[in-house]
Amino acid sequence: MKLNRIISIALSFAVLLSVVCFDVSAAGGDFEFEITDGSAEVTAYNGSAADVDIPETLAGFKVTSIGEDAFRKNGLKSVSMPDTVKTIKKSAFADCASLTTVQFSSSLESIGNTAFYNCEDLSSALRFPEGLREIGNSAFENCWDMSYAIIPASVEVIGYCALGYYYDSDADKKYYDFKRSDFRILGYNDSEAYTYSLSHKVDFYDLSSGFNAVTSGGMDFFIENSEAELIAYAGTSYTPSIPSKVGGYTVTSIGGYAFFAAGIRDVVIPETVVRIGEWAFGSCESLGSIKIPPSVTSIGDCALGYCYDNGLEVPYDGFVVGGAKDSAAKSYAEKHSFKFKDMYTTTLTLTKSSGTIYIKGSLNISADVKNPFGKTTYKSADTDVAKVNSSGKLTGIKAGKTKITVTNNGVKKTFTVTVKKPSLNISAKTIKPNKIYQLKIKGKVGTPKFTSSNKKVLKVNSKNGKFKGLKSGKAVITVKTNGIKLKCKIKVK
Repeated sequence: MKLNRIISIALSFAVLLSVVCFDVSAAGGDFEFEITDGSAEVTAYNGSAADVDIPETLAGFKVTSIGEDAFRKNGLKSVSMPDTVKTIKKSAFADCASLTTVQFSSSLESIGNTAFYNCEDLSSALRFPEGLREIGNSAFENCWDMSYAIIPASVEVIGYCALGYYYDSDADKKYYDFKRSDFRILGYNDSEAYTYSLSHKVDFYDLSSGFNAVTSGGMDFFIENSEAELIAYAGTSYTPSIPSKVGGYTVTSIGGYAFFAAGIRDVVIPETVVRIGEWAFGSCESLGSIKIPPSVTSIGDCALGYCYDNGLEVPYDGFVVGGAKDSAAKSYAEKHSFKFKDMYTTTLTLTKSSGTIYIKGSLNISADVKNPFGKTTYKSADTDVAKVNSSGKLTGIKAGKTKITVTNNGVKKTFTVTVKKPSLNISAKTIKPNKIYQLKIKGKVGTPKFTSSNKKVLKVNSKNGKFKGLKSGKAVITVKTNGIKLKCKIKVK
């Protein structure tokens, strides 16, 4: 019995040692935490910062968990978790009404019940990390600004009303869970996300088929009305180029928060984009300037050049907005007191202002276009004389003169083309018998054909135009070239 009592005491002491509580706030730190099995769990936050970076270690122990109610009702606006965190427990961030953005740990496995319940300002989209297995009941209920979520195939459990629902009273003042009509899930067929969408009647966008959602180059897109909206960027490139088309659909919009807090230094926006949503490039601290095409007619609040700092929307010093005059980009720059740089004043220079070609002949108009917008177009004033294709290649049709107008972004230049009929070096000649002569063509296109009207008097090589008289008499050499006939009169004497 005495031995059993000793063992029991030893075990109790070991259990006490396995759970150690630290309160570092008294020492000037902002986090309270517990150590369990050699790992730290954040249990409370006592700081005043609006933008919180949870440390990777506390007191030398890796932070692997965010505890129940740890940040509940806190006024923070953004939170970044280290990649050591595997678990977010019940109500950890519930009722954080000002919380806008969350950077999840790449190792995250579980999000507990009501973890982000009633976070009304949570950003328009959340991309959950690969490897996440569970999203608890009502985890994101009442997150009004969150309009869609990107859910990996690794998720095995999605709890009741976890996504796309709100809690409110009905006409009898009884409280129920209600489905939101504006919420959408991006996921994969035959996954838990798909099952949840069916059972909860939430709109589902299938990333695996590309029918209504597409992932390409680290970018996620919605497909609606045959157009694509870029909704989230998780790529690794510091200088991404947004495609003008994805999955055969034209990219017309960059959604709110699409590049929020991305580490990009530059970005190429195609001329198909007409809308940039709020905070689309917010908190991109390495992005010092951006070029906005004139096609963009709408730019949302704080879409460019802004970050959050202690809960405030703060513009970046020296941020430059590039664009065209009289454009949404310039209006945005003026409204937010950013420097504006005119990047779309188009100049158009032609290497030559005129040229000559022959019927069926061709030449290319060389146009140097700086700051182009859209395609450079070419138009012939008289297509009966000369035609021109979309790349500036001219083709002569018949003899005459016409002008070609070259246009880009409203800037025009004209090129004058003269089309000539091919000619022979000899139009009439008296020759002696048995002496060789040659008929040459100026302006021929293709292979000509030479024929003699009187082969007893005159012999001619059908390919190269060499001819000689056989006996006294008259003959006509006919040349077929460029689709026309040329004639030369020969007298043998």
